[in-house]
Amino acid sequence: MSSLTVPSSSHVLNTHDHLMAMSSYLGLPSLSPDFHWLCNGCGHILIYMPESLPNAISTTLPPTSSDNGNPHKSSPNVPLPTCPVAVSLSAIIHIDCDDFWLTSDGGYQGPGTVWRDILDVKPSCTVANPGIEPVMSDFMHMLHNLHLLTKHCVTPGFSSGKSFFCTDHQAIARFKLHHKLFEAVDTDTDSDQPNEAPTAPFTFEHWPLTKEKNHTELLALKHSHHLLPVPGYDMAGFLIAPSAYQCCLQGAIAEVHFTLSH
Repeated sequence: MSSLTVPSSSHVLNTHDHLMAMSSYLGLPSLSPDFHWLCNGCGHILIYMPESLPNAISTTLPPTSSDNGNPHKSSPNVPLPTCPVAVSLSAIIHIDCDDFWLTSDGGYQGPGTVWRDILDVKPSCTVANPGIEPVMSDFMHMLHNLHLLTKHCVTPGFSSGKSFFCTDHQAIARFKLHHKLFEAVDTDTDSDQPNEAPTAPFTFEHWPLTKEKNHTELLALKHSHHLLPVPGYDMAGFLIAPSAYQCCLQGAIAEVHFTLSH
């Protein structure tokens, strides 16, 4: 995510021109047919897989309750990879000042009805039309394409969920993004590929919290999970510190890259 809190017209235009050349840009008038939903564990991820891609194998989805035990392919005649990776979709958006919880801990107050524990926390924000051309005209394409993508991943017997899309008090369409704050340590992979240790302010010890009383709960995850900072960068290309998420990102025009899963 690149923050353009005070964007110049030339910067927006250059970013827009760059994204327009990418099939993953949601502002394109028509959606690529090479996006497919793929079963991944207990859910699905959206992948990008051209049918012409060589050296891939066909993978099938497990039977659903309505298919009488006959497995369905996620997409007919589409080769799928053995190790699928969710495709990164791109957009230029305005991060709304309302419903902004993209802070270091999503406003976590402690275990309760919103979050069962700190491990459940997923900082989030609502995004809307950036209101400046040429990306303003692309936003309706973004919404349309997202509606198409989410519509194509509905469990038989159920309707499409509405939590991803929302409207404000003026009925202006928006959609929501959230960030995965923790990732479980993979002992096999992490032992083979040691990562550079994070430095302040991106460590468990220095991570800012809404309530300091929750620091013990956070530190308890240090050896079992990685702490994942929001991949937000300022205009100079520097990673934004967690204590500055709100002042840098709330209300900003931003280039975002995100994946879809359910």
